[in-house]
Amino acid sequence: MILNQAALKRQVTVLALLVIIVIAGVYCYATLPRESFPDITIPYVFVTTTYEGVAPEDMEQLITIPIERKLKGIDNVEEIRSTSAEGLSTVAIKFLPKVDLDDAVQKVRDKVDQAKNDLPADLPDDPTIEEVNFSDMPVIRVVLSGPFSLRRLQNLAEDLQDRIESITGVLEARISGGLEREIHVEFDLDRVGAYNVPFSSIVNSVTRSNVNMPGGSMDIGEAKYLVRVPEDFKHPSEIYSIVAFVRDGKPVYLRDVATIKDSSKDPLTRSRINREKSVTIAVSKRSGENIVRVTDDVKRIVNDMRPQLPQTLKIDLTADMSNDVRLMVADLENNIITGLILVLCVILIFIGGQSAIFVALAIPYSMFITFALLTGFDVTLNMVVLFSLILALGMLVDNGIVIVENIYRHMQQGKSRQDAARVGTDQVAWPVITSTLTTLGAFSPMMFWPGIMGEFMGYLPMTLIMALSASLFVALIINPVLSARYQKARLVKSIGNPHPREPIIKRFYLFLLKWCLRHRWVVVLSSFGMLVAAVVAFSVFGKGTEFFPETEPKRAYVNITAPEGTNLDTSDKLVIQVEKIVSEYEDIRYVISNIGTIGGDPFSQGGTGSHISRVVLDFKDFHDRSRPSSEIVNEVRQRVLKTIQGAEVQVEKEEEGPPTGPPINIEISGEDILTLGELAAAVSKEIRNIAGLVDLKDNFVKGKPEIRVQVDKEKAALMGLDTYTIAYTVKAAINGVKAGVYREGKDEYDIIARLPERDRRSIENLKRITVSGSQGKPIPLTSLAEISLGSGIGAIMRLDQKRVVTISGDVSDRLANDVIKDIDARLQKNINWPRGYGYRFSGEQEEQAKAQAFLSKAFFACIAIILLILMTQFNSFITPFIIITSVILSLVGVFIGLLVTGTAFGIIMTGIGVISLAGVVVNNAIVLIDYYNQLLTKGLKSFDALIRAGSVRFRPVMLTAITTILGLLPMATGVSFDFRKLAWDIGGESSQWWGPMAVAVIFGLGFATLLTLIVVPVLCSLVDSMKKGIDR
Repeated sequence: MILNQAALKRQVTVLALLVIIVIAGVYCYATLPRESFPDITIPYVFVTTTYEGVAPEDMEQLITIPIERKLKGIDNVEEIRSTSAEGLSTVAIKFLPKVDLDDAVQKVRDKVDQAKNDLPADLPDDPTIEEVNFSDMPVIRVVLSGPFSLRRLQNLAEDLQDRIESITGVLEARISGGLEREIHVEFDLDRVGAYNVPFSSIVNSVTRSNVNMPGGSMDIGEAKYLVRVPEDFKHPSEIYSIVAFVRDGKPVYLRDVATIKDSSKDPLTRSRINREKSVTIAVSKRSGENIVRVTDDVKRIVNDMRPQLPQTLKIDLTADMSNDVRLMVADLENNIITGLILVLCVILIFIGGQSAIFVALAIPYSMFITFALLTGFDVTLNMVVLFSLILALGMLVDNGIVIVENIYRHMQQGKSRQDAARVGTDQVAWPVITSTLTTLGAFSPMMFWPGIMGEFMGYLPMTLIMALSASLFVALIINPVLSARYQKARLVKSIGNPHPREPIIKRFYLFLLKWCLRHRWVVVLSSFGMLVAAVVAFSVFGKGTEFFPETEPKRAYVNITAPEGTNLDTSDKLVIQVEKIVSEYEDIRYVISNIGTIGGDPFSQGGTGSHISRVVLDFKDFHDRSRPSSEIVNEVRQRVLKTIQGAEVQVEKEEEGPPTGPPINIEISGEDILTLGELAAAVSKEIRNIAGLVDLKDNFVKGKPEIRVQVDKEKAALMGLDTYTIAYTVKAAINGVKAGVYREGKDEYDIIARLPERDRRSIENLKRITVSGSQGKPIPLTSLAEISLGSGIGAIMRLDQKRVVTISGDVSDRLANDVIKDIDARLQKNINWPRGYGYRFSGEQEEQAKAQAFLSKAFFACIAIILLILMTQFNSFITPFIIITSVILSLVGVFIGLLVTGTAFGIIMTGIGVISLAGVVVNNAIVLIDYYNQLLTKGLKSFDALIRAGSVRFRPVMLTAITTILGLLPMATGVSFDFRKLAWDIGGESSQWWGPMAVAVIFGLGFATLLTLIVVPVLCSLVDSMKKGIDR
């Protein structure tokens, strides 16, 4: 070939290239950004609109529906979800992954602008539009606790926040759990009543006294002077001096009717760490940044600032994803090195000497080239990329084995190094290229995997294609040059010993092969019979199918949903009970409690508010635990469910991998939200006792208790008032109104005017509020409105412009697919569905169906590509189908492996393993049949040619299979050697995730190797007999 001949003529250049590859590879590996999972762009755009005080039904009609109508015309939208809650509308648009997120945001912005004409005229703020990115999740949380007030902890957190946000690569550092400073002006209703002054007019006096207004400019003489009225508050004490009103010619100051407090905002949430009150800084990194470097910089800043902070302040670093990344990378590195050593040992045993070293060099050099390519394509070093390198480990030496062994054979026959390198490489160059192309052809369809799953798993075929292409480069360019310069071989003096002493295993193989060639139909029928038997055995005795493998969680979550309207104090009491239970477990490193939730997430199960709480259980590192974390999760679930009364409780483990939704997700759709709520309750009751179904919940938000102030519009008009003025006064008294801001240095603090807390705890005090009449006289609220108690709908969820209620759950000790079958059977049999109402399964089930459909297509595409390449190589129709038969029959090994190891058939992991097998299995068959064809052309009979081909190709076929199997063995068994701690590492986290794929490849390849050495020759013999029969 031109390539290897050019390399042999420019050997110095190739040697210099070797040095460059090493330097570039080491540098790129050291600088590649590390992540636990691939950086996924979730194509979601959120449209959030606030309209304070408006009921959910009105939010739906006035805000959500007009926006949805405009948005439905956008191209490439997968689904539109929305939540209409009190005063808040959130619409989430999920685009197809092929859509550019910036374009999607612009399209949404344009449509929302068009919808503005249909929105209420008095809407205070325009809808906000934002994108969501999976990689914007916090990578580390800095938790501050100790003997300090929350206000003090907030101030300390703000000091740290400023420093952390200055780190290159940090997107934001968000503080939660603290108390923000606020200036409160609290009115005394008794004093206001004694002065007979309207409450609303006093509120206005505060607002109008805090002014910093520009008045333009004036030209005086030769100068230009700016005119302004700088009457904003410089100190909270200035508020005392405001004249609230004038009575009998004398000023009545604000201090006479109100108290001014330098206070804090009302807490919407509370947080604790290990039962101590805390403030948390959640640090998020920018997309594509090195997670390890960012978190290391955060830790450095925390350590640098410790001397400036109080000694009694405790700082804990929780949810540190860099630890997860380090452990995962170390785990995978150990697997790679362990596999590499096993592969090297086999090569040394089979080949020996310098040839083994030249072959083994393919592994590091191929990986160095891959690291350089990953850097060039801006790919991060994540779990999928590292596992791809493990999967490629045994394959990388295949090309090198064929070329180096052939060069060595020519040198034994007396050729010089240079000639042996040239002739030996030329002879096998095209078969090597063909076998590499078939492997690449097997993986290439996976490059077109659509959706979020494709973004996640797409790194596997990309990395494998890079690594295998690099190994082909090493085999054709580097190996011939190294052999031409440094290879040594002893001349074979007596060639052709008629009875060489073969190893016992080879003699047994040749005996078996001869027997099989004499009983061809028995072998063929037995092989296909085994395939049928393996499939039937797995369907009867196997563990079934799963989407992703179960892993031991690093974290778990206890979600507590109290009745709608429950306040923070009551929710806190429930959380304290949970804290007491989970604090008994030594394997839980941190117990982080969050009481109350804020925000408007349309995917949140149950909405937001003070009645929803979460306790995060952060487990110790995998190898430091005394027992599996999944056992603790199940035990905590049982104990918490027995202890907590009057609230819904779910104990969920953290899911790894791409976001797919809950394992059980039932969406009930229909017109009336109350009917949907009743159906959701009926469905939950019906399926609650199904074996294996746990953590059942729905997102139907029940009626929230409310106090209704119903204005008599006729009376209000006669008094010279309108509904808005009355409503504003009520809002000012209860919620408070912003009367301006107080500036101190670079910070701004809100000034809020309202009633003190004691006057906001009873309806009687609400009735005492007065409104300013047309003549400035106070008019009691009770003269203008009727005050009553009631309840309304909490929130309305919609999917693609239909109202929906979602029921979700998890599974324990059973596969999700089996549980779903039971659920579906019960819902069809026992639930009476009204006309226009129905249900469907979504979440993980939906993604599983998509993945299954794609991988089925990918498998057939991979077979088609391999067939095309083989037809080109052999210029035959029949030979490629013989080779493909070995691929189909390799499934026997896959199913046997799953049965032996008690592993479920993973749609993702086993599916990709089968596709990987197709590429690897073909290579062995090519080696055998190519040599068999050569022998036939030399005049040998079919039987003799097959025996000779089997004998000569036994070693390379076994060697390529064994190297691939040993490369994956540490991952499949979970046993590897930790080269940093110099100790055996048993049961790593990565093996739980990738083990099923490794099992599929190991057992499939092991069985396929036997097929290649036995069934392929038998099929070739049958084809030859048929040809002779036709010729006759």
